[in-house]
Amino acid sequence: MSRNMIVRTNDPFFMPLSAAVNALFNDAQVSPRAADWATTWGVGSRLPLNIYADAEGYTFVALVPGVKADELTIETEGNTVKLSGELIAPAISADENVRVLRSEIGFGKFSRAFEMPEDIDADKIEANLDNGVLTVRVPKAESVKPRTIKVQAK
Repeated sequence: MSRNMIVRTNDPFFMPLSAAVNALFNDAQVSPRAADWATTWGVGSRLPLNIYADAEGYTFVALVPGVKADELTIETEGNTVKLSGELIAPAISADENVRVLRSEIGFGKFSRAFEMPEDIDADKIEANLDNGVLTVRVPKAESVKPRTIKVQAK
């Protein structure tokens, strides 16, 4: 008895070429509705990020340790919000006898773009940086916010 088995994986060595190419291009701009938001930019640089939605808008929370507020850029175009900047690797030692045993912390330039599922109000976006945590509040446009209409009796 033979069985047909389908194995799904994100390992590019085991996925069809078309799926690997699609994954490569989809990482350039990630929709909040996508299943996997974790995307790597540059060589080893990664911007850890969470996005939350409520009735009023969206909140982005990103870890940017050591980055100053003026080194971060937040841009919008239509419903797309783009965060960019650079995580600089700390100089641990210039000693030639020191070798890296493990390097898991990503550094380098990052740029992440997210297309919001509803219209946003770009003029009211607020961003705060506190102890290496960037919080960006992106309000929804008034036209897409839930409203309650009062019924008047005659």
